[in-house]
Amino acid sequence: MIVLVHGYLAPGALLWPLARQLERLGHRAEVFSYPSHRGTVEEHAESLRRHLVAAGRRAGRTPLAVFGHSLGGLLVHHALADGAGLPAIERRIFAATPHRGCRAARLTVRGPLARLLSPVGRAAIAGVTRDAAHPARTGVIIATHDRLVLPEEAELPAADDRIELPFGHNDLLVRARTARAVASFVASGRFSPEPDWSQIRP
Repeated sequence: MIVLVHGYLAPGALLWPLARQLERLGHRAEVFSYPSHRGTVEEHAESLRRHLVAAGRRAGRTPLAVFGHSLGGLLVHHALADGAGLPAIERRIFAATPHRGCRAARLTVRGPLARLLSPVGRAAIAGVTRDAAHPARTGVIIATHDRLVLPEEAELPAADDRIELPFGHNDLLVRARTARAVASFVASGRFSPEPDWSQIRP
């Protein structure tokens, strides 16, 4: 089973297309939703922990994986920083997560829209501050056309594997290539290389 976690100011429905594509590829998927416009990272991470415990019960013997998009990836880091009481999670996948901080968030907090940035949104400024060693294999998906979380901001040196996909920040979530990459990593712990279609003649 794969638990999908959305990003800042995004509805859980944004992940429904990805969930449906993953199910067509043979994986059970469910979306964890949280009100990112209010509350704190710690509060939402605790809610995610409870969701993962319940998901572990529903999954039974099926391995559990967690996918975090954008700020949702930071919640995953916080939720898994202390593994006590959590079910075994075999895969962590981060897509367009601001691991190294987010320039766009820094600019927002300095401008007239600063008061609109919730405590959760402000977490993107610092990036990953809690990434305790975790036994799960970790994959990172970089969106090379992302202008919100730049490709270099999404890097995570400790990742076991990474893949670059030529999409934008949210566009990434509705693409079949993304679903195939996630399914591949969940199944094998590696991102299977996509064929270079430019080199294949009709």
